[in-house]
Amino acid sequence: MGKKLFEATFEESQSINPNLFSKNIPISYNLGPSREKMISRILDIIPYIFVSVISYALGVGLPETASDGTIKFGLKDIWFGTSEFNYFKFLILGVIILWGLMICINIIPKPNYSIIRMFEVANLFFMILLMDFAMLPMLLGTTLGATGWLGFIIICIYGITFFVSSIQSKAQKIKQEMFGDHMKIKLNYSMKIWSALKKIWVIPFGLILINIFTFRLGMRGSFSLWSFVWIFAGPIYFGILTLFSAGPMKLFVSSFYFAKYAEQYRALWSLTDEQWYGKRKSKNIKKKK
Repeated sequence: MGKKLFEATFEESQSINPNLFSKNIPISYNLGPSREKMISRILDIIPYIFVSVISYALGVGLPETASDGTIKFGLKDIWFGTSEFNYFKFLILGVIILWGLMICINIIPKPNYSIIRMFEVANLFFMILLMDFAMLPMLLGTTLGATGWLGFIIICIYGITFFVSSIQSKAQKIKQEMFGDHMKIKLNYSMKIWSALKKIWVIPFGLILINIFTFRLGMRGSFSLWSFVWIFAGPIYFGILTLFSAGPMKLFVSSFYFAKYAEQYRALWSLTDEQWYGKRKSKNIKKKK
């Protein structure tokens, strides 16, 4: 049985953990300047407020507006689908609160660089999670309104299968990079299902179009050309979800190993006390010596 994603040794994890203090650090690992200074940690409140306000407007305000019938311009029936996702406001508010608490806790000075790095990664994680939840009511809601429950279910089957298949494929590539070429990428059930669904996509797409034109099962209102425009909202959402999840996946896995083997990486990269503990704490260490 092969090793699992989070069972690598320190030596094996080095293949996905570049020196974070190197000038040639890959852009995908660069989370901006280290938050050693308190003012830089306090300034994290700016992107937090910006993203939170937009996310609240899309994920909470839009579904509530759609449900009270104030949306006009011939899109009322399509946008009404967003009201079916009203319950996501609790998840969105929950993430906003947790992210805000994390930023407040982050203001407190940290023991060493590994803790600082974990808060930087957590900051990125909460931002991605909030945007994923915020876009869901708008994009999947309009998909529901434009295609009805029949089209919505078909699009979600394709989207979820694509998402799971992409995540598992990315995980296998990371494992192959850590454990060597002998870890061959194997087609699991989700990859096989996605491969099969891609071959017959014309059939479900045709069913969606036929339903929009004729039966209109699970749809509101009369026929509208807007249905053809918003039919792509669902695939766009699952594409964004997959990009936001699979894209930084290697960063999150490498961060796990950096936290797990923090002292080993400090020795490997030959970091000074100032680089590891910060200027103030390193001065105190020198005085004690």
